[in-house]
Amino acid sequence: MNQELDWSLRLLLAAFCGGLIGFERIRSQKEVGTRTHALIALGAALVMLISKYGFFDLLRITHLNWEVDPSRIAAQVVSGIGFLGAGVIINKHNRVSGLSTAAGIWVTGAIGLAYGSGLYVMGVVGTIFVLVTQVLGEKTDTLSIRRDNKISLFIKADMNEKDIEALVNSVGKDFFRNKPRYSLNGYHDGILSFYIRGDLDKGISPASLFTHLTSKKEISVVEKV
Repeated sequence: MNQELDWSLRLLLAAFCGGLIGFERIRSQKEVGTRTHALIALGAALVMLISKYGFFDLLRITHLNWEVDPSRIAAQVVSGIGFLGAGVIINKHNRVSGLSTAAGIWVTGAIGLAYGSGLYVMGVVGTIFVLVTQVLGEKTDTLSIRRDNKISLFIKADMNEKDIEALVNSVGKDFFRNKPRYSLNGYHDGILSFYIRGDLDKGISPASLFTHLTSKKEISVVEKV
């Protein structure tokens, strides 16, 4: 196979497999989708090609016995993608989200490096494993949540701590299997923020609890966390 054609095939496969991973992520309503993953894999493959083959002309011109380490430039891809991953991790209400997306970005870069190195089989197998892990992992997490019927809410309300205690007791009787736990989060401009966590009673949907809480004029924010 012509060398330039082989390199082009590596880039094409890297972009295609990265796009597949991104397509699965966007179908799961994640922020980072097809274009980003495809570009990451394509860029990683391109850097790997440059790292492996980009200095051969210089060696021919100088006729010096240089030692070329093809891993030096490629190693920077791992560090660089770490910054991209950090950008999609969100710390909201003291809870971290986006870790699976960040991990997906990182492994997509690794797949790009595999194709850039000419490891076609490893690139294909790696893509399949990532897709299977993402799909099955999400379904497993969803089934686990449904089975446990656990819920965690972040609430902002014009209440004092005594009012919150009364609210927890009230919803505990009507919506939860046992009395839910609550913890204060902060106080700003007369508004208390707090968490309520517990197991919903059998037959109770999160939507009904949301409707009940948002109907109270003292409560301004109800978010599932």
